[in-house]
Parts: sequence; C-alpha cells; structure tokens
Amino acid sequence: MKTLSRFALLLTFLTLSISGFAQTEEEFEENYARRIKLEMINGVYIPMDLEDAFGELNRLSNTEGLAAFKAAPEDSIRRKLHFGLGRWILINWGLEEGSRISDYLKQKGISRPDDMVEVIILTWHRNLNEQPLKLEEEVAVIQKRMAEEKAKKDAEKEVIILETRPHKEE
Repeated sequence: MKTLSRFALLLTFLTLSISGFAQTEEEFEENYARRIKLEMINGVYIPMDLEDAFGELNRLSNTEGLAAFKAAPEDSIRRKLHFGLGRWILINWGLEEGSRISDYLKQKGISRPDDMVEVIILTWHRNLNEQPLKLEEEVAVIQKRMAEEKAKKDAEKEVIILETRPHKEE
C-alpha cells in the first residue's frame, strides 16, 4: 500500500511539474511582465542595464579570475566563455523567461538569449579594458546575422503545391 501511495504522490508531482512548464502565450506574457520588474529572482540580484551587470559581475568575480578574463584576447572571449559564465548568466539572470536585464537588451534590439549572453560578456570585457562598448555595432551584427539566417531559411522552403484561381471578370 505504501508503494502505491508513493507512486500516486510521485505521479501527482510529475503532473504538476510538467503542467507548470506548459504555458499559454498569454500566461508567458503575464509572467514576463511581472519578472522584468523584479530586482531579485530566485535569490539572485538581476541587473537593470549593462553598467549594473558589469558591477555585479565584478562583485561576483575573484581577483585572479577577473585579471585572467581582462587579459584574454577579445576573440577568445566570444567563443570560450559562452558555456561557463554564459550559462550562469543565461539561467541566473532569467534571460529566457524575462528579467530586467533581458528586457533592457530586448529594447536595444537583442532578442535571443544566447545573443544577450554574448553581448553581456563581450561588453564587460571591453569595459574592463576601458574600451568603447560598441553596443550599437554588436546589435547591427546580430540583426544582420538574423536577417541572413531568415533569408536562407526562406530560400530553402519548398513549395508543395501552387494553386491559382481564375479571376472573375466584372
């Protein structure tokens, strides 16, 4: 009997967990609107803009790690940190579900969470090295890449059938 009740409890938990992830578009938008106003999500401070993000990343970093990050060449920063630090930023700063920093970046023209991560890391590196952030240039590169990806995808679409209807003459 204990096994059956444990199974029922587990099944109930799994059902509630899975249904918690399935949101309608309206529920997602409501949740997003709520989250972008929060200073803290799951006990983690959420920066409101890039300058705030730089301050928080500086605060969370140890001296040696910060020095190594600052000294690294910019091209390696783009590639190497996306899955370590980038993953932490993506998850803890709520870039997929919405947060103050994700909303700030969306308003700047960056809509994909992976692009947000890259821009945060890259501009933080530039900030540490007292270089111009070039945020507008990064946004332009991202938007150009997205347009090229869309054009390629559109070009690869296959027309299954093309129907034409005769026009009625008036």
